[in-house]
Amino acid sequence: MGTLREALEYPFLRAGLIMLLLALIISAMGLYGVDKSYSSNGTLGKGRHFLGDEDFEKSYVYYNRTLIISSSNSTFSVIQGNTTEKYTQLNGTVKIIPTTRPVIDVFNGTVNYTYTVSAKDYPYAIYSLIAFVLMLVGTVMAFIGYTHFLRDVKEGKR
Repeated sequence: MGTLREALEYPFLRAGLIMLLLALIISAMGLYGVDKSYSSNGTLGKGRHFLGDEDFEKSYVYYNRTLIISSSNSTFSVIQGNTTEKYTQLNGTVKIIPTTRPVIDVFNGTVNYTYTVSAKDYPYAIYSLIAFVLMLVGTVMAFIGYTHFLRDVKEGKR
């Protein structure tokens, strides 16, 4: 019976295993994540105000938003998607976790806000496509090399 050392002498089997190892390493690189964040703050007067950076929020899929609003003697509403929440504040602070990019309508007074968005970026995730192709080709090549090895063992060449 042939040994592993003899099996690795077959070029197709060796190349296939190397491709599978490379595919594993490249796919593990795709898991590397980088934290990204965006923050804005300021004072809003009467009118409709769109918060956030649309380009930043469209660039990432998984993100966390936090909106902190403080005001004195003001009336405003916060619109997130189809939901509108109306607030009348007398010297207070409200912390909201928006599900979409918020819009603030200030009816009277001024509103101070801090809007923070944090996201996770996976810059090497695109290379997982290369890893997938390497995995497919490596599996086929390793299978071909292994069948050649088994054929030689059966014929007594090994």
